[in-house]
Amino acid sequence: MKAITKRFIFIYIPVFAALFFLSRINYLLYHTIIEFFAIFTGLSIGLIAYATRGFNQNRIFIKFGVVYVFVAIVDFLHTLAYKGMGVFPNWTANQPTQFWIAGRLLETLGFVLILYFPKLSERTLFFLFGPLTTFLITSIWTGVFPDCFIEGFGLTEFKISMEYIIIFVLLAVLVRTLRSKDVSISTFQKPLVAAIILTIFGELSFTLYSDVCGFFNFLGHVFRLFSYMVILRGVIVNALANPVQALLFELYEEKEKLKEIAHRDSLTGLFNRAFFNEWIQDQVRKAQFQNVPLSFIMIDVDNFKQINDTYGHLTGDKVLRFVARCISDSIRSSDFAVRYGGDEFLVVLYNTSKQQAEQVASRIREKIRNSDELGVDVDISYGVAELKPGDNYLKFLQKADEEMYGMKREKKSCCD
Repeated sequence: MKAITKRFIFIYIPVFAALFFLSRINYLLYHTIIEFFAIFTGLSIGLIAYATRGFNQNRIFIKFGVVYVFVAIVDFLHTLAYKGMGVFPNWTANQPTQFWIAGRLLETLGFVLILYFPKLSERTLFFLFGPLTTFLITSIWTGVFPDCFIEGFGLTEFKISMEYIIIFVLLAVLVRTLRSKDVSISTFQKPLVAAIILTIFGELSFTLYSDVCGFFNFLGHVFRLFSYMVILRGVIVNALANPVQALLFELYEEKEKLKEIAHRDSLTGLFNRAFFNEWIQDQVRKAQFQNVPLSFIMIDVDNFKQINDTYGHLTGDKVLRFVARCISDSIRSSDFAVRYGGDEFLVVLYNTSKQQAEQVASRIREKIRNSDELGVDVDISYGVAELKPGDNYLKFLQKADEEMYGMKREKKSCCD
């Protein structure tokens, strides 16, 4: 709020005073400066949208770029046709007023289509606004467009009615913008809202003047200038910053994906052995520093070669994925599960005693044995070892491995 107050005091009030002073000295120069600033802003939005269309994720900004290029074309003709410019000597104050209405109609229609019909593509907008802009310019040039200003009389009912229609539509657009949860809009929602409000005040002013150089015409153009200043500062700056941020975010995401691929086993989704070898060193140091136990569960799928030979390798892959899922579902998020190699899995349980780890291992085994999901009888053997502070983890990995093979031998002897 303080920043807005400072901006109002140190920017908008001095600009307003300078423009008012200039309008009293040379109204044509004042009008030309404001219109050229608006044209510059519109073309800037279009050029930036075109330049960033390949990587800018904010498609709404690209659509605004399409619309504002055509608005800038009409506004340029409005500026050239303005009373006193001398570019079109046979024209009166009617034609620039017609171009003004045409430009506002295009701008307002653009807001409506972009915000209310988000599925419209940039290409569709281009092929819609191109012919429409041509039609409006041609209708003004040939005298078909309804009169908007009559010398000695002032604004026509058509012009005033169109201004109020534009105001009504802009109010609806304002509500839509405020309620929108679209991420593309939220990035420059505040400047967009401010610009719409200023434009509404400008349109209200343009319903009140009777002289193209009068106060309300001056006031309307000031509101227009301020609305474009807000757009230039907020929308364009965000549009330039966001693609860069989006690119950096995409690079970061790509880096994380590559890291994830490097750390994960592609079949089971568990961590791979290479990552385990990096990870375990820090975990052992952490456990030793905090003086807490670290337990290992070594798991092997029983008769896995026989499953492959009998049912095929696709079924074997399903078994491995199933076992991995049962392991993941049975441990905490702070625990670590790894496909150690082939049909062997390893679970590392932080701050867990051997007795607690055996309960976890038993739970995993029961989950696997009691499931009929695969239509194949699957069982596992496991071994548990507890690493205490100061011990060598490799020794206890081997111990867990030996316990696992001991369980396998017991099963085999029972079957024999």
